[in-house]
Amino acid sequence: MPSDIDDLRRELDIVDVISEYINLQRVGSNYRANCPFHPDRTPSFYVSPSRQIFKCFGCGVGGDAIKFVSLYENLSYIEAAKHLARRYGISLRIKGEKEGPKEVYDALEAVSQFYHKKLKESREPLEYLKSRGIDNSSVRRFNLGYSPSSQELVEFLKRLGLLKDYEKTGNLVRFSDGAYRDLFRNRLIIPIRDARGRVVGFGGRILQGEGPKYVNSPDSDIFKKRELLFGLYEGLAYLKDLKTAIVVEGYFDVIALHQEGFRNAVATLGTSFGRDHALQLSKFVEKVFLVFDGDSAGRKALRLAVPHLLKAGLEVYPLYLPEGTDPHDFIFSRGKEAFRRLLDNSRSLFEQLLYRIREGVNPEEAIRDFTYFVSFLKDEVEAYSLLAQLSKLTKIPVDVLASKMYRREEPSVEEEDPRVSFTEKLFLKGLFELRPEINIEELNLSSKAYELAKSILAEEYYHIPEEILNLKVDDLETAFWSSVDKLRIDIPEEELKAQTASVREFVREAMRNHRGGIKPASARRWRGKLES
Repeated sequence: MPSDIDDLRRELDIVDVISEYINLQRVGSNYRANCPFHPDRTPSFYVSPSRQIFKCFGCGVGGDAIKFVSLYENLSYIEAAKHLARRYGISLRIKGEKEGPKEVYDALEAVSQFYHKKLKESREPLEYLKSRGIDNSSVRRFNLGYSPSSQELVEFLKRLGLLKDYEKTGNLVRFSDGAYRDLFRNRLIIPIRDARGRVVGFGGRILQGEGPKYVNSPDSDIFKKRELLFGLYEGLAYLKDLKTAIVVEGYFDVIALHQEGFRNAVATLGTSFGRDHALQLSKFVEKVFLVFDGDSAGRKALRLAVPHLLKAGLEVYPLYLPEGTDPHDFIFSRGKEAFRRLLDNSRSLFEQLLYRIREGVNPEEAIRDFTYFVSFLKDEVEAYSLLAQLSKLTKIPVDVLASKMYRREEPSVEEEDPRVSFTEKLFLKGLFELRPEINIEELNLSSKAYELAKSILAEEYYHIPEEILNLKVDDLETAFWSSVDKLRIDIPEEELKAQTASVREFVREAMRNHRGGIKPASARRWRGKLES
């Protein structure tokens, strides 16, 4: 039975709630701590379990558990109540508020709580989290879970009457014999929430056996990977307050940074950072730290993300970690102060490029990067000012530098964008990921695919479609070279003309024999001739 806020207040234990945020010391029948809301050298913040209230005798702030979370997380009272209800698995009904849009959200939230409960009962995933340095507060904050078996989940959903609703998410596969398989069976579960705090999908990390390391919920009406950022909801108050985001690449990078106090960290869901991610961040922040490895993969990720961030009006600060080190490893091996120094000592993107030019570190590449990235600035005055700085440093006239800017026009609505075949998509994905030595002039590419191939070779990724960047291929190298074989122009021109004439004659014959159209048998022969 759904609770209202009064019921929620009665169900919460204020000591349990506040202990997740600050350390409380028992004093008689009460608890005390240094107040988190003002500079407090001597403990003046008291919590009364019997009355279920807190009070600071220094700054005067006080209230119930919901009020504390509201103040600490910078949320409205209603938002804080919803946040606590989700955390403790309590169904909350707000008087005067419309019911949620779909039962699917209820099913996803219920499954999230089911997984979380199962994690507490499972030794292997708990040991894995401990080995990664993830503590209990992070397990609770992100509501991490574990999927022990498909059958247990199905029985749980049946008891709640939510099985059919949960099937709509695509997270539960139903076979022809009526059996079900949980997409995340035997995996550690990371619930993924939208900006409103609703569970919209899951990420699953394999613990043993074969299979992909991570599996995400399939895209659906409510789960769109290109629009979601992991950690956004959990760190929303910090993003709003600091006006700064730290963008990393993995789930455990986000969890580790949040655990060590960097609660404005977010990550994409295994996809490239795109336009929708940048627009989402621009609602809350003004500045973004991009934390990548200092290798070629890091450079690629940077060139993918920066144009979208600049177009969204955000300042960009690239931050490179030692090669082979991710944020999770760095912060647990070197400590949070070392990571904070990296943030504090970082330079903006354009400052870094000017420094490289000044110090003679691949200056030609730095100039090319500078003119490319400056093309995406929203403020033309700022763009001109930066080009003037570059001109002063390099002695290259501003108009010459401006001519090198990236000026690819957006396709007009009236013009139909040429289609790219699946073979061409495989080729472009391989060209982007593998960077092989290949001459694209030798391939029979459509005009669109040829244009995209040139952009990839020039490391100008802004207009590469996300469906290509995020294309999943099991054996990319094999698929790539197979696509090259299919696209290679190696048929002599005379032979090509003869084959074309033969096909035309075949079609004429088929049409003469079947005035009403080509019959299925003939169609198959025709298709076979065309394919050969």
